[in-house]
Amino acid sequence: MLVLAIDTTTSVCSVALARDDRLLAEITTNLARTHSQRLLPLVENLMAETGLKPEDLELLAVTRGPGSFTGLRIGIATIKGMGLALDLPVVGVSTLQVLAHNFSAGLICPVLNARLNQVYTALYRTGRSPVPENLLPEQAISIQGLLEKLKGYDEPIWFCGDGVDLVLPAATDKLAAPRRAPLHLLGNRAGALADLAQHCQSCSADALAPFYLRDSQAEIQLRQRLEGAK
Repeated sequence: MLVLAIDTTTSVCSVALARDDRLLAEITTNLARTHSQRLLPLVENLMAETGLKPEDLELLAVTRGPGSFTGLRIGIATIKGMGLALDLPVVGVSTLQVLAHNFSAGLICPVLNARLNQVYTALYRTGRSPVPENLLPEQAISIQGLLEKLKGYDEPIWFCGDGVDLVLPAATDKLAAPRRAPLHLLGNRAGALADLAQHCQSCSADALAPFYLRDSQAEIQLRQRLEGAK
């Protein structure tokens, strides 16, 4: 199965093409440009380098969140548009689960900076099945709250994601064996998404929706103002 995968949920913009268990090509950037400027040119470059056409694709995959609200919308809208135009099934996969899928085995704790003194996180065990096993549910939580939930684990926990430097200083004193992921496993990679998507349930492009996990800061502030006005 030929899969096109894109991840735009953080500052990283990553696209990949995979056929079954073979990664054909992957481009990942972390530059100070918006995903709306980068995404389609990256996809076009990927198709050109591999000599493939959009009509060759069989499955489209995208990270559905949590992450940057703007980035989520760009990725979801792009895959929905392609899915409708090409009449292809699509797969939306958790950003956190994709980060965990970078690791072949162990306890993995992806952390994304959620602002407002929180991180988006979960805990997974990898290596026992094709899909990372969820041990703690996806949630937006304070760093101290997360570390309290992880205190009972004695084996090494690998931290990855763009929030890792927010968590690790405190984790060193709180946890038995916190570990920082090496650079090549630290961030979002569409190649991991392309592989994981082949083990997940697909849906129609119309049914694809982002997973925000928490209201935006603007929505939170509006709700607070409305509650304060009562």
